[in-house]
Amino acid sequence: MITALAKRFRPEVHGYVVDPQLGNSEAEDAERTGRHVGVPLRRVPVDRNRFFELWPRVIWHLESDGWHSSHVALLALAERCRADGVKVLLTGEGADELFGGYPLQALSMKKWRSWSWPRRLVHSKRSLDRRFEQQRHAPYKVSAGSHSQMDRSMVLRALSPELNFLQTEIFDRLEPVMPPADRAFLGSCLYDLYSHLQDILHRHDRLSMAASVELRVPFLENRLIDFAIHLPRRQKYRDKTGKWLLRKVAEKHIPRQNVQARKIGFEMSSQFSAGTETLLRGGFLRDALKWPAANLEDMVQLARREQPSRLRLVGMELFLRLHAGGETPSTLTEALHAAARDRS
Repeated sequence: MITALAKRFRPEVHGYVVDPQLGNSEAEDAERTGRHVGVPLRRVPVDRNRFFELWPRVIWHLESDGWHSSHVALLALAERCRADGVKVLLTGEGADELFGGYPLQALSMKKWRSWSWPRRLVHSKRSLDRRFEQQRHAPYKVSAGSHSQMDRSMVLRALSPELNFLQTEIFDRLEPVMPPADRAFLGSCLYDLYSHLQDILHRHDRLSMAASVELRVPFLENRLIDFAIHLPRRQKYRDKTGKWLLRKVAEKHIPRQNVQARKIGFEMSSQFSAGTETLLRGGFLRDALKWPAANLEDMVQLARREQPSRLRLVGMELFLRLHAGGETPSTLTEALHAAARDRS
């Protein structure tokens, strides 16, 4: 009777996945999981026209340069949910930080592997102490939020001086954890929980609420946070696999093929923004930074070569046109189309 009532009054649940029309899409994998657990899936297609429509609006809502193309995908998803009458979404934010899912966290272990006891035998204690002191001031490889040429974590540290010391403070507080490689890995997870996740939650809240949709984060429940923080490294990273314990639990519920899939990280193809760098040639950013003609072309070529640089520079241009030039998101959408057409 209880089961029947539970089934009868169980709320309708369905999933959403962003389906980029350029580059790779996770929609097929998401549908496999949906079929396995009995949850219908709705695809949210994003083509180039939709990308250009939403990009200026993302910058308007974030009040920043909109440095990652996935921001557009999130706003597209939130607006689709609003159109479907959905008010609340459950997301997986926090899992990578708590359970060691970022590859860069594993890389933080490598710089401490030399502290294993066989290697310590060939170095004097004075040499080891000096090297340890130098290394503890930058104990982790990089933040999970970094990019190849324009390091997001460096920007965060510049804006927040306390982050300059947070890495060392976390590492020192984990002194009982041995060996040092495990200490560095767990410290990197905690550092990303404080720095990278803080940025993610802020932008996700802004973009979802722009469509009046609430994002809830089940992994960031207090008891689960406490449990995950106290897990030893081998329960988070084992056999060159991140989120090891989480994957073992997931294997009982979703297809193994998806559990073992390589992390993509909400990837959006660079083709979406290709060509928009020409917008820099006659814009506000050039005047604001007083770029000489030669430097302007250097920046245009940098943006042409590298997607992170292009998103940041063009995003700054859009931000200035919105807030200093008084242009509207719709006129900037037209400008993006024109820039892409005029690429030379």
